[in-house]
Amino acid sequence: MPINVNKQIEEAMERGEFANLPGEGKPLKLDTNPFLTPQARMANRLLKGNGFTPRWVELEKEINQAKAQLEKVLINLKSRRERLAAAVQQNPHRRKVISRSFEQERARSLAQYSEKLENLNQKIQRVNLLMPTRNRQYALINQAQALARFQEACPSL
Repeated sequence: MPINVNKQIEEAMERGEFANLPGEGKPLKLDTNPFLTPQARMANRLLKGNGFTPRWVELEKEINQAKAQLEKVLINLKSRRERLAAAVQQNPHRRKVISRSFEQERARSLAQYSEKLENLNQKIQRVNLLMPTRNRQYALINQAQALARFQEACPSL
């Protein structure tokens, strides 16, 4: 007969067995990994105490920053396009000049976006090589899909 752990926990809670436990209402202190050997735990504590951050942790931060920069490029160009589209509505005779200017800006932004995508994927590959657990690895960004998203978000004027 299978054991119903949830039922046992609920019954224990009803009996008050979880009331007034030490540290109740305080956040759990999860500084140590129970699956590490004592030697690895001590090494981690020494490294952390001396301000050392593993390279994969630094790369994770850089990856998050790079993703935010990619979004920023899209958001900035999209808002620029909207402003210029409004200017074209107000001044239809300047459409050619405004469109040509935007296309130059769009081409520069697309080149910048492509370069940032490439750098991001390189960082993802590096972090995946250094990551101590496979289940935390990152998927590479599909560049074709990302560039299609760029084209869709910021079409020509």
